[in-house]
Amino acid sequence: MAARFILSFDCEGKWGVADHLTARHHRELSDERLTEAYRAILAVLGEFGVAATFAFVGAFTQSRRDFARARPAIEQLRSVAPNYLGPALHDLDSTGGDGWHGERLVDLVAQAQHEIALHGVTHIPWTHLDEVEAHAELALVQQLVGPIRDSRTFVYPRNLVAHSDLLAGQGFMGFRSARGRSRLSSFLSEFNLLETPESPSAANRIVQIPAGFFLNWRRGPRRAVPPEVTRLRAKRLLRAADVSDGVVHYWLHPENIASAPATLGLLRMLLREVADAREAGRCEVMTQLDYCGWAKSLH
Repeated sequence: MAARFILSFDCEGKWGVADHLTARHHRELSDERLTEAYRAILAVLGEFGVAATFAFVGAFTQSRRDFARARPAIEQLRSVAPNYLGPALHDLDSTGGDGWHGERLVDLVAQAQHEIALHGVTHIPWTHLDEVEAHAELALVQQLVGPIRDSRTFVYPRNLVAHSDLLAGQGFMGFRSARGRSRLSSFLSEFNLLETPESPSAANRIVQIPAGFFLNWRRGPRRAVPPEVTRLRAKRLLRAADVSDGVVHYWLHPENIASAPATLGLLRMLLREVADAREAGRCEVMTQLDYCGWAKSLH
């Protein structure tokens, strides 16, 4: 037996906070801060030889010129989610696009040969969309350019799962499931050293990738969580998964590191535990797409 470890990143730029933008977001999610965060993440992944999944908001992967070409199609969704796309497009225009265009970031990830997944096209939560509207949002991928068009796994915006049959119909192999925890319960779970790893679920038309655990964001009240507790939690999860043939899936946002650089230390700490377990033969590192192939092979 061995643990299966997955690491995924929700890559959003300002698209992830379009409905509640503040001056802090403008300061912390600038092109410069985001580029520093992505370069730091890729460096630590390379240091430990860990392949990861980067799930990008589709619109975020486009250059200014390519986004301008796709914008008429994206504008058609404005009436569906006016409180989301309205502020997004207004801020994009008023700021010159700072923090909204991450084509250089997806290129860095692709060059490092990590998996590129889709995190929605506009980051509108799919629970806000009916099936027809969700289909229209997903179809916008065809208006985009670059490696995002070849994504085979999906991470739902805000972890709000809906309309998964649409994904299967469009050739996606799997999506990251969700726990449905409140922010408070998620915060309190950081102290739970008896947390158990997840088990593989049945793979039907589409694989439900285990929801995983949020890597603590070293900001606000979460700074109260001692790093050693975070390390012990990961270490115990990996050991338990080795015994049970379970899955340990951690996820975070590169934006968490752009806004709170101390979070990078926790990522390095986690990857060291993973590398140690892998070298001892107790852990296999997978991307989301790798996991989907493995899960399908079980049935």
